[in-house]
Amino acid sequence: MYKVYCDFDETVTARDVVNQVLGRFGTPLAMSIWDDFRAGTRSAVECYRIACSTVSIPDLKQYYDLLDKQKLREGFIAFLEFCRTNSIDLKIASDGFSSIIRNILAAHSIADIPVWTNEIELTESGNLSVKFPHEREGCNHCASCKCALLLTTSDDSDTIVYVGDGYSDWCPASMADVVFATRELPAMLAERGIPHHPFRDFHEVQTILSTYLKDRPKYRREQAHRRRKELIMME
Repeated sequence: MYKVYCDFDETVTARDVVNQVLGRFGTPLAMSIWDDFRAGTRSAVECYRIACSTVSIPDLKQYYDLLDKQKLREGFIAFLEFCRTNSIDLKIASDGFSSIIRNILAAHSIADIPVWTNEIELTESGNLSVKFPHEREGCNHCASCKCALLLTTSDDSDTIVYVGDGYSDWCPASMADVVFATRELPAMLAERGIPHHPFRDFHEVQTILSTYLKDRPKYRREQAHRRRKELIMME
């Protein structure tokens, strides 16, 4: 069975919504703290806690208006229907905000997609409540471990498809059989020798995946399979 795991910010959406929220409603620290993450001196969880603690939104309508204006990457809704028609399980794997994802999907009348992400919600006082239920001990790369999602919701008989765009995606991409990459991710994968399909929109993803379904109904990339086994042994 083919299973699709898809990043959200700048993959499903056209722009990075988390950065828009932190940049507009947080203090300058909400953005500059990520320099520590890139330098390796703070984990993603630490940076999220600090960044979110600076956010204050006295007018909640401004927050929801910002989310309502977000556009999806071209072709995503058609791709979602393609997956449903072909009985392909699609899940959102994000290192972002639960509130952002839920509201944007609802604004586009999209329901019933399982979402794996951080529990970051807007409170009535205009602050952010943060929880990290998918944090993995010993991993500082992501606050919400996407690899854990792939490992716990697939088995050896599945063909894992991963769609992503950036830093939080190269690790799950390394254990996927078929990878679609945009923005910064192609260069990261090329550096690590991970085969992938660059894409600009989900029409391209759908076209290529259609070919896989026809020609390789039970495709498995051996390097990805070994990587999954390695991660299972580490737990």
